Amino acid sequence: MDILSHYHSVDIQWGNHDIAWMGAAAGCQALICNVLRIQTRYANLDTIEEDYGINLLPLATFAMDKYAGDPCEQFKPKGDEVLSDKDFNMIAKMHKAISIMQWKMEGQIIKRRPEFRMENRLLLDKIDFEKGTVLVDGVEYPMNDMNFPTIDPKDPYKLTEEEQEVMDKVKSSFVNSEKLQQHVEFLYAKGSVYHIENGNLLYHGVVPMTAKGSFAVEHFEGRRYSGRALMDYCDARARRGYYAPEGSAERQNGQDFLWYLWCGRLSPLFGRSA
Repeated sequence: MDILSHYHSVDIQWGNHDIAWMGAAAGCQALICNVLRIQTRYANLDTIEEDYGINLLPLATFAMDKYAGDPCEQFKPKGDEVLSDKDFNMIAKMHKAISIMQWKMEGQIIKRRPEFRMENRLLLDKIDFEKGTVLVDGVEYPMNDMNFPTIDPKDPYKLTEEEQEVMDKVKSSFVNSEKLQQHVEFLYAKGSVYHIENGNLLYHGVVPMTAKGSFAVEHFEGRRYSGRALMDYCDARARRGYYAPEGSAERQNGQDFLWYLWCGRLSPLFGRSA
């Protein structure tokens, strides 16, 4: 990013991973969780801590306390990074802690934005804590892990007070990271959902289509969008999440949509059904 920012002419077509970082920098809690989950999954915390100066101590302390006796088998980090046993176990606990927080924050967006049509991702309320199973798309599966001390079966998508405290501290680090904000402002200034250059259409993911080959129609904010109009709408709404006034409904609206662009079923930047 530092090298690109010094080029005399740069055009960037946003991809879903760019959008995840852009939303995290804006303060979208669901995307902050996604970014941290991916970094912990691959034990790639140097980018977070050293390059962007984001303080992960609150998350690490919380995870080590909450999952002290939990080996977190399903959350062991992947990749080629050589880690001590202590670091390996700590990162596994961090991975589990931030994953559960991610599912909670995503669940809140899905309930807040029914137009996203992503209710199939609401899984915390599908867990049977007595049987140790979960219902996914109508099929019951046995759970490989049932140690969820922060999930209230009566209100599974609500953060605990401790989780909220961690979230607030980590969010503050993201939005106040000077280097991260510089990079994200560059992505917004030089980037877009698509770009036309010398008669060529450049885009990262897909143009949403129907099975019959026509443009797929999406409904957002009471209007229908398809083809180029959908791409333009996505571009404009993505900018709301970063540039709309802090604390405004418009900013919240834009940040929710940044999350949709990251993983939504017809997001031009995602290109997969799930």
